[in-house]
Amino acid sequence: MAGERQAMNAGIQGLAADIFKVALVRIDEAFAAGTHGAKLVLQVHDEVICEVPHAALEEVKVEVVDIMNSAFEMRVPLAVNVATGSTWAAAKG
Repeated sequence: MAGERQAMNAGIQGLAADIFKVALVRIDEAFAAGTHGAKLVLQVHDEVICEVPHAALEEVKVEVVDIMNSAFEMRVPLAVNVATGSTWAAAKG
């Protein structure tokens, strides 16, 4: 049973990873083209850590959510959660 579950899960995890990679590339491109000074710092599992000037925080939050939501067209919307803080630990609450 465990092997069967792993085989079924592998395809789903692979697709999720591919969608996430597309989103990461698009976020990096948007930051490079933008003038707000945001930087993509790190990706940990299904999280993206960005460094954003405080004045651009709201604009960048919207931009990142839009990019992640549009990384792959699906019938069911992808859930994107945003948290902010001066450190990763603070953002995780």
